[in-house]
Amino acid sequence: MSTRAKLAFGIVGALTALVVGAWGWVSHSWNSRRYRSWEVSAPPVEVRYDAATIARGEHLALHMLGCAECHGDDFGGRTFIDDPSGIGVFSGCNLTRGEGGRGPYLGEEDWARAVIRGVGDSHHALVIMPSPDYQDLAAEDLAAVIAYGRTRPDVDRTIRVAEPTFLGKLLTAVGALPTFPAEENDMDHALRHGVPTGRTLEQGAYVANACIGCHRHDLVGGPFAATPAGCPAPANLTRLDEDGYTEAEFMRLFREGRAHDGHELHTFMPWEVLGGMTDEELGALWDYLRQLPPQPTGR
Repeated sequence: MSTRAKLAFGIVGALTALVVGAWGWVSHSWNSRRYRSWEVSAPPVEVRYDAATIARGEHLALHMLGCAECHGDDFGGRTFIDDPSGIGVFSGCNLTRGEGGRGPYLGEEDWARAVIRGVGDSHHALVIMPSPDYQDLAAEDLAAVIAYGRTRPDVDRTIRVAEPTFLGKLLTAVGALPTFPAEENDMDHALRHGVPTGRTLEQGAYVANACIGCHRHDLVGGPFAATPAGCPAPANLTRLDEDGYTEAEFMRLFREGRAHDGHELHTFMPWEVLGGMTDEELGALWDYLRQLPPQPTGR
């Protein structure tokens, strides 16, 4: 065999070993995190099933916390990332008691553990469950969400929750895709008590928790892996004044889905969902965002 042939075979062998090694590392990383056992307790919460509590839970689930974005308006599950040629297909499970639903297996503690800890009844981390966004949720509001969720009508629907591609697993392994948010949580975090009301900065900060899943915890926005192709990076919410927004334009953004310059928002921005918030809630959010010191946009 010639020297050139030996060199070619050596290169091919090295590349093959590199690919196989990378594949093995990525697969091991995914499986070890996906099936890690989290022995964590649920935060204590007292759930009542009266009409007012369920109505509050409906408002939170459908218009503030984004539950319907992943689990559907009927809580029967839906696909929220459909990218089979990119990072994969990800869906929120059916939470009702219908065929294919998780409802029959979920008690109040399981709901509380899932929402606040990001850990399912199997004690595995839930996939793309934005539990870090809910760390400031008041115990009363968590109870309301549980009451609403557990009283949804049965939906017969079977959903595959996570079908990541190799790229999706790779981005998860290197930290570019936050697939297992439970890893970020303080598992001993205690719930706050008392829901802020009125057009106050406290209420605004509370409402702003609905924004941090896309705009980051410090609300500076910037790109992240789950943003679909053609979608602008989430905006820097600390620079609304510099971007030229007025309060009326800010309200129009949520009511009509139009930015201050009149262009339609990308569908990735769930303005129709968040637009169900009250004028008081959105006004408090506007006041809170405007008083934040301007920060550089995230990278």
